[in-house]
Amino acid sequence: MSALKHAAVRKSVLLALDFDKTLTVADTFNAIASVAKHKHPNKRDFRWFTDKYMEDYAQHESHWSPIIHKHAENKSVTRSLMGQYLESLRQVENASLERIRDYKILAGVSRLELYNSGRQALFQPGVADVINYFLRVPNCHVCVISVNWSTDFIQGALDANGVSNQPPISVYCNDLKFSKRTGLSTGTMYPRLVVASDKVAVIETQREVLASRYDSKPRLVYAGDSLTDLPALLSADVGLFVGQNDHVAKWCKLLDVEFSKPRFDENDKTLHRLLGWGSAIDIIENS
Repeated sequence: MSALKHAAVRKSVLLALDFDKTLTVADTFNAIASVAKHKHPNKRDFRWFTDKYMEDYAQHESHWSPIIHKHAENKSVTRSLMGQYLESLRQVENASLERIRDYKILAGVSRLELYNSGRQALFQPGVADVINYFLRVPNCHVCVISVNWSTDFIQGALDANGVSNQPPISVYCNDLKFSKRTGLSTGTMYPRLVVASDKVAVIETQREVLASRYDSKPRLVYAGDSLTDLPALLSADVGLFVGQNDHVAKWCKLLDVEFSKPRFDENDKTLHRLLGWGSAIDIIENS
């Protein structure tokens, strides 16, 4: 019996996964926007929204960069500072969502169209094998937690890439509002997950739900690729940093977090750098 299966007999496990560029090969936001583009060819191109977002982000960074730099020089960077920095991005993200809502670039799309668009998204090699493996582990619960814009899109991607739906995987993300009369999207969105703290809140809620079922909080395994994932990665018993995002590596260095080294002052929580999903099962089971 594997180490994780043996542990699962005594304690449940929550395997929480980011979506874009953690499971997928590339970011999928443009793919979702493209679903509605052919219905509204005269509306603003998605690049305009991207440019506006980057303008807001650059202004945000111009304020925060000197603050972070000063703390780095004084060796006083803390997780609290990181949390403040990431939370301050909520204004940037909300402004972006408001533009998308105001211009209704995602209006008039059906759930089926989003689902079929998701089926075109490519997963990284080995992702489906890892997810399916842990779906078979007793008392292991798998979920996707993403700032993506469509549950239907994510479900289409999971199905098309060979991920089992037995048991079903819970998906937590932002989602479009749909008209009860037409069944089509209205162009507005439920902003459930916007910044890093929102992801942590969802994870903690799921852990509490599982704790009530198993009488103790589950062992947490979290996989993510970006700075929005870092608080969740650091809160996990086993964190899997997917890819080579420079911002994540920078903050880990500022926080003195070393990859693959248990943090003894945090109950041996460990953050691993995952350069390919082929090693994920061994890392999770042996951590």
